[in-house]
Amino acid sequence: MKIPSSTLKARVEKVGQRLRAEDLGALVVYSTGTALGFTSHTHGYVRYLADWDGHNSGSVLIVIPDREPTLLISLPYLYQLAKETIWFNDVRFVPTYHLGREIVEILKPVVSRKRKLGLIGRAEMPAPLYEALTKGLKGAQWADVNRIIDELRTVKDDIQIANHRTAAEICDSMFKTLAREIEQGKSAYQLQADMEHTARCAGCEYAATWLTVGPVADRPRFYKEECSGVPQPGDQVIAGLMITYEGHWGHAVRTGTLSDPTDAQKKVFSIALEMEEAALRHLKPGLNLNEVQKASDAVLNKYYPQGEGLNQFRFRCGHSLGLDYEDPLLTEAFPQPGFWRPGNPRGREEEMPPVEIKPGMVFELHPNLFVTNVAGAVIGDMVLVTETGNEIMNRFPRDLIIWPESLTEQSNG
Repeated sequence: MKIPSSTLKARVEKVGQRLRAEDLGALVVYSTGTALGFTSHTHGYVRYLADWDGHNSGSVLIVIPDREPTLLISLPYLYQLAKETIWFNDVRFVPTYHLGREIVEILKPVVSRKRKLGLIGRAEMPAPLYEALTKGLKGAQWADVNRIIDELRTVKDDIQIANHRTAAEICDSMFKTLAREIEQGKSAYQLQADMEHTARCAGCEYAATWLTVGPVADRPRFYKEECSGVPQPGDQVIAGLMITYEGHWGHAVRTGTLSDPTDAQKKVFSIALEMEEAALRHLKPGLNLNEVQKASDAVLNKYYPQGEGLNQFRFRCGHSLGLDYEDPLLTEAFPQPGFWRPGNPRGREEEMPPVEIKPGMVFELHPNLFVTNVAGAVIGDMVLVTETGNEIMNRFPRDLIIWPESLTEQSNG
């Protein structure tokens, strides 16, 4: 479902009001496109304001209060697409090496009146572009103001939720594809290609998967070099899906086996599912978001105190989901475990202030554990906070799956 231009215009006007309130003369937003997938932390800003995807290139959006925005495109064929689809008129093709000079010319009149300017995307902006801005606008005072848009993105509207629902349905279809193809003698990377093909045919701009196959699942495996094996009876098969539909992320993970699971595999999966259920009980309106991961970790610590016996590889139990894979602000309530934080064993310098959970927030919950020489398990679902609690948006079975049988179960359902 496309975002109406009236909605996008209203978003820009809200940002303009915030700029005026903070005495900022303009906002420069640099973003990468969906080609970078979950490694980009800037794409969602331009998508939120302009519904624009730069795909395999960077784009710059300039917002000046009481004016239509300006969008700078660095690839000519994307410029043609933008001219046909963007809701405002000032869209310009500017080669990458001239972007800084173009921005400077646009902002010189603004700097003559107001020296304070807002900036989003500094961390992913090419160094020559940032240098051109600072040298060309020497009198400007730049401030990182991600929070201005971050705060507007925490609660999703009906259209955003509808797009997330579609993304969840596509994830379900991808799991069905895996269940259908897994006994065809294909390698793991070929099965990944099958699932990603399903997503692209359903209209996804971006589709990526990881597929862990082996007697003992040990970590997510993304790449051909590590996904060349053919699933065999007795193997664990864990599938992780990451897609965007109309810019909105879909994400889900399922764990299963290619034949009847062992008692050890059942036990490890039951712990992962218990971790998710604990998180779900705390993901309700009015509660503190910081308690969600704590609830999940408490279950893990009950079975594995201080992580004894666990593989060192583990990732956070969840994150906020939206126009970025890890939507900003709310994702901070889900700190990564120690493996991801070399040199910072505590993970946080101080306790996060309380964050109220509100209806309309969307999260991915994916508690996980990998037990050395025993088994691994991950269960991942898109979860919408409702007025009365929460709703799991994915419909594919959340049980420990025997993959070929899961397709029959879906058909019978």
